[in-house]
Amino acid sequence: MKTYRGVVRVSESGVVLDAGGVEVRLEGESEAFAPLNGLFTTITGEQAGDVIRNAVPAMRPESAAAASEGGELFEPVIAEIKARGANLSALPGVLGVRPGYRTVNGEPTDEPTIILVTKPGEAVGDIPWAGDIPVEMRPATALEMVEGLLPLSVWEGFAPEAAPHINYTPPEDVALEEVTARNITCHVGPDSGWTTLKPFLEGTTRSLTVAMYEFYADHIIEAVTSLGEETDATLNIILQVDSNDRDVEEKLRASWGDRLTFTPASVSGPERIFNNSYHTKVVVRDSQAMWLSSGNFSPSSQPLISPGAGGQLYNKGNREWHVVIENERLAGIFERFIEHDIAQAGAGVAPESAEVRPDVLIPESAFAPEAAVIQPHPFEARTFAAAGNPVRIQPLMSPDNYADAVLRLIQDAERTLYLQFSYVRQPSFEKYDAILAAIGQRMKDGLDVRVLVGSFQNDEHSEVLLARHGWKRSMFRKQSSKIHNKGILVDGKIAVVGSNNWSNDGTQYNRDASLVFHSRPIARYYTEVFLFDWDNLSKPIVSSTEAAPVLAPESGPTPIGMVRVPWRAVFDE
Repeated sequence: MKTYRGVVRVSESGVVLDAGGVEVRLEGESEAFAPLNGLFTTITGEQAGDVIRNAVPAMRPESAAAASEGGELFEPVIAEIKARGANLSALPGVLGVRPGYRTVNGEPTDEPTIILVTKPGEAVGDIPWAGDIPVEMRPATALEMVEGLLPLSVWEGFAPEAAPHINYTPPEDVALEEVTARNITCHVGPDSGWTTLKPFLEGTTRSLTVAMYEFYADHIIEAVTSLGEETDATLNIILQVDSNDRDVEEKLRASWGDRLTFTPASVSGPERIFNNSYHTKVVVRDSQAMWLSSGNFSPSSQPLISPGAGGQLYNKGNREWHVVIENERLAGIFERFIEHDIAQAGAGVAPESAEVRPDVLIPESAFAPEAAVIQPHPFEARTFAAAGNPVRIQPLMSPDNYADAVLRLIQDAERTLYLQFSYVRQPSFEKYDAILAAIGQRMKDGLDVRVLVGSFQNDEHSEVLLARHGWKRSMFRKQSSKIHNKGILVDGKIAVVGSNNWSNDGTQYNRDASLVFHSRPIARYYTEVFLFDWDNLSKPIVSSTEAAPVLAPESGPTPIGMVRVPWRAVFDE
């Protein structure tokens, strides 16, 4: 028997489980569901198409469960670490000490404990500890080795630093105004990403304007190079140049010549325009149509999927959400913003070299497909509003309007709130902190809230969300397949697609772009994908290190059973 979550709705015609606007009929004792009408709960049964057979409700709806006061529970742990944690931190092989939740036989508990974070591969001797609070050892992740542990002030609810200074100024001749549009083609990766993007690029006749974080997939470079050889179009690119794509300008210049304008983004040094990342993934074609995505021009975001891949899809590329829109007004808004970014970057001081992060090693097992997942067919691209009423679309960008708009969407949610992100980072301050607090409040209010993060979500950051922001563990899961999405679904009628990571910088200080679609059909499309991932590709938020990345040595062969990948392939800034 499997478990399913959603809002129970009882009517004269029967009982259904509503998960973000996707309804399935429940076959079981209808009297058992009557007291749960309108409540978010968990049921067990076996799904067959749009029916769940032998459906049985949980003992009580999750909306009736009381949220624990995690912050208060951690006060003794924090006090103990302040008093005696220095002695533990001084032990050989120890990176640091932090609060956390205890695990028993690999399963998480709600018992606060002291976590002794150890350096991978280094032994720790006897622990000189006689306190009442238990101590649990965990090896440091690559992120903890490079960035260290979060300060105790984060656990206590205090912002650890001031907002960063950036030199961004918005354009004066264009605004992020709501538009209405038709011919909206929604598609997802890895299923239908490149098969939709490729013909979009090949349809260029006059100009291509590209704002991108990564651009190094050979098949995309080949497609854009061919376009330069076969047309007289112009190519205008702004890119955050890194080790992966430092030679892409040279490769494109061979076919585009002086029709190529190439600008490195300004994301470093005191004169930087954005804090650390030009993270946008937008392409405007002929000033009339646009492609916007959570995914880069990279092999993992736009994988080549051979016909008949079937159940092997999810070891070939990331879960991404993409969209193509044929609308001159919307395309013009984004093209003008990109041109403004290019002008600002070109007018400033040449950007300094960004900090070089080390490569990481990932176990080969992390790339294995989920043996239990059977998907009869990929999620195909689907075009909406080709006729009938157009769709309302609100463009969002950071630093401009993303945080404010997303906070309002969360606060206004009435029934369901689904979120899928690479990660949810701590610490948090300003508007991003309000967003995370609002998620916790929506969970406490009894809404059907579900948050999916990538398998490399940092354990400490997850535990802060549970302890400080009141997130519920049952509504917060990791996705076992590769996930790079940054999507939001509200009440089965609103979908947010874009590139904004959930961090201070991703919501407020980097350049990112998203779109808010006020459309039940579009929301339903992405909800079907989200629920597939939630039901088939997710697991509880637990402290697990079996697939955690570790730092790669500077030289030498890659250890057997491991895969060496760039830092940005895992920790998307």
